[in-house]
Amino acid sequence: MRLITKFIPNLITITRIIMSFLFAYAIIDQFLYNEDKSNMLIILFSAICISDLLDGRIARKMNSVSIIGAKLDVFADLLYIILSYVTLVNVKILPLWFLGFVCLKFSEFIATSKFMKNYNKNSNNPFVFDKIGRAIAAMFFIIPGIACIYKCFETNSLTIVLNCLLYVIFFGGIYSSYLRIKSCLVCFKLNNNIDI
Repeated sequence: MRLITKFIPNLITITRIIMSFLFAYAIIDQFLYNEDKSNMLIILFSAICISDLLDGRIARKMNSVSIIGAKLDVFADLLYIILSYVTLVNVKILPLWFLGFVCLKFSEFIATSKFMKNYNKNSNNPFVFDKIGRAIAAMFFIIPGIACIYKCFETNSLTIVLNCLLYVIFFGGIYSSYLRIKSCLVCFKLNNNIDI
């Protein structure tokens, strides 16, 4: 029984991967083929968000946190984000520049995490998180849902809100990148006895 419960968080994460494909498919049906999938989009988006909140909490509560689980969670998040953003760009709901920014931000996250992990071997987590970066990642996560709601209901006020939100996220992401790169430089200088 203990062995089965250990895999529950990873099963939730794998379910999120499947739901990500269904979400992208529903976006295409809704906005390319004009089939009414608004309820399915809302349900899938909600389930994806809830599963992202639950898998890590359950893993910590059941004491089944693992490096594989952490990597699977980040992979599932990235897959959902990239798949939904590519789909939303293709149906002309989100701008291409924002997808490029998301890809660059994720690449920077992986690179700076790896760099900082080389200087801090104490943590079991393969990734290094920062508060602003977490907030930006959370925004990356909810933008597809907001964009779908905006497009389903075609309200002008949501267009302004969505565009403002994209720019706030962009500038917050730039600031997070600055802080992460600065942390990498501090780690490098401290470990190589270079004056700061």
